[in-house]
Amino acid sequence: MKTTFDSIVLGIHNFPYFAILFTLPIFAITTIKHKSFNLVRVLLQYALLLYSLCLVAVVLFPLPTLAQAATLHTHDLQIIPFHFVVDIVKESPLVINEPATYVKTICNRAVLQVVFNILMTIPFGMFLRYYFGYDKKKVVVASMLLSLAIEVTQLTGIFGIYHGSYRLCDIDDLMMNTLGGFVGYRFIVAVETYIPSIYAFDRRRKTVKKGYVKA
Repeated sequence: MKTTFDSIVLGIHNFPYFAILFTLPIFAITTIKHKSFNLVRVLLQYALLLYSLCLVAVVLFPLPTLAQAATLHTHDLQIIPFHFVVDIVKESPLVINEPATYVKTICNRAVLQVVFNILMTIPFGMFLRYYFGYDKKKVVVASMLLSLAIEVTQLTGIFGIYHGSYRLCDIDDLMMNTLGGFVGYRFIVAVETYIPSIYAFDRRRKTVKKGYVKA
């Protein structure tokens, strides 16, 4: 988890540079497309940029050293669904009749990996629902495609840059990432009646648009 945290910090550290780089396109696209300046849209786009940078950093970094790269000649693939259950059973210290083991189990690496894979795409599902108004099917498909792109990147050693995988391509990660996107979608659906639509922040618009499609 320390490696994951370091990668997130790397994404945050580089955000100001990318924010400056994308400032003009973000402001121009937002203002021209919606014929108004919507501060909420702009802030959400910056939030998406920050999220994307952190996601890329988590997926790709740390890169293997030259010595490690020289040993990469295989493409690691795990295609057994719910294999994480086996990992949790093997690695966790859980004893049902010993409550003291519960906290240690929750903090176990195998458990944290599952939880993190879900948390990783929750913001993605939230953004798709709130910003684009995607319905459930579109959010699930988009989340699955995002996760598939991540897994293929890992399987191919960043599309052939390395001669083998330096991270495991795991179908369980694909499942948990897709679930995370759905959880984000469901969260927005649950609260969208209590929060203003993104269109409510447009200062000028020719027609009133509905903020959300049917859940």
